[in-house]
Amino acid sequence: MSAAAGGLGFGLPAAIGLKLGSPRRPVVAVLGDGSSLYGIQGLWSASHYQAGVLFVVMANGAYAIMDRLPEHSGLGKAPWPGFAEVRICDTASGLGCPAVRITSHAQLVQVFDEILPSLAERTCPLALDIEVAPDATYG
Repeated sequence: MSAAAGGLGFGLPAAIGLKLGSPRRPVVAVLGDGSSLYGIQGLWSASHYQAGVLFVVMANGAYAIMDRLPEHSGLGKAPWPGFAEVRICDTASGLGCPAVRITSHAQLVQVFDEILPSLAERTCPLALDIEVAPDATYG
């Protein structure tokens, strides 16, 4: 399983719908930054409708599954650039969704320790923009 196989943006809005449909259920959406960009405006909805989803976004500055398509077809490297400068945390904040940029394992553990015990009761979403290295061999 991989966050890179994110269903072309389905994961983010689906997690919001799940939380709105079952408000007492803890919901964690593990997404890639590339696939999350297809439905990023859903973070506004999560905030506006008080859907307390924890969005765990693995940010490698690329859309790995799409990048592999030309490679596997024999065409070589993808003809489009990566998007290393895109910050999910900045976009989330701009849409009214609280966000934290995570750059270390210790920081991730600390945030999980703070958030997970009360996840079921949360009414405020949180996007974790987790810096990860690209996987050159995905797919």
